[in-house]
Amino acid sequence: MSTSLDKLNAKIFSEQLHTQFKVHFGGAGPMALELVEVAERDLSPKLELFTLQFRGPSGPRLAQQIHRLEHDKLGTFEIFLTAIGADPEQRILYESVFQRFRKPAP
Repeated sequence: MSTSLDKLNAKIFSEQLHTQFKVHFGGAGPMALELVEVAERDLSPKLELFTLQFRGPSGPRLAQQIHRLEHDKLGTFEIFLTAIGADPEQRILYESVFQRFRKPAP
């Protein structure tokens, strides 16, 4: 069962820092990505803006596109990932950017 992205925010992702996400791509088995950073920018009371940074193996490199991720606590969801560089050990870093209107307080 898929988790709606509307139910996930920077705080929820921050609680999962340094945990593993499985990404499915092509016909290969899942690849493990580690959530290494959640950066929230509070620029507007109306807009929610945050980025997620994941670290993956040095290869194969994931294409810049929407990928399906699975997480033990967050379930399955789809997000757009793009490679943004490599860490000192040459593992690939990926980023996902969220920019959306904030939900009104109940």
